[in-house]
Amino acid sequence: VTLATRAAKLEGVTFHQKLGTMAMKQARVRELVEALADQLELSSESRSACLSAAQLCKADLLSGVVGEFPELQGIMGGYYAEHEGLSPSVCKAIRDQYIPRGMDGALPEAIEGKLLGLADRLDTVVAFFCAGVIPKGSEDPFALRRHALSIVRLLIEGGIRLDLRQAIDKARGVIQA
Repeated sequence: VTLATRAAKLEGVTFHQKLGTMAMKQARVRELVEALADQLELSSESRSACLSAAQLCKADLLSGVVGEFPELQGIMGGYYAEHEGLSPSVCKAIRDQYIPRGMDGALPEAIEGKLLGLADRLDTVVAFFCAGVIPKGSEDPFALRRHALSIVRLLIEGGIRLDLRQAIDKARGVIQA
């Protein structure tokens, strides 16, 4: 089963009751990736790889392996993409989208993985805040603080120079559209 076939079935998987399906999230992430790639003036090759990875980034969630071992999200997607013969930069971006996994974890090496991870996390944080789901005290059931810290790490340590306010505004616009 190809990643594209799996991606088409994400419409049946709920991301969050207030935020729609995983297909909707994946579409928002793709739109954010496109806006961030434009802001960073990426080469056409990197831009294309970013968009391809964003189109397939959540498809592995429907695989039996990820269903059984959720910690393999992204990793399996990268392997599936490699098996399908997709470009190495697309495979690596899909694989790296969930890193850093913590404050001390490694960062993606390539811009494609950094950008995909950044867009995914921006969508998550902004979407939940727009839906009124805001961490309070020690309660943070959707790990929004961890996502916010990963955004900061990707920007600072990952060397991504962009207008964060513009990126957040774009994420808000994509969610409200």
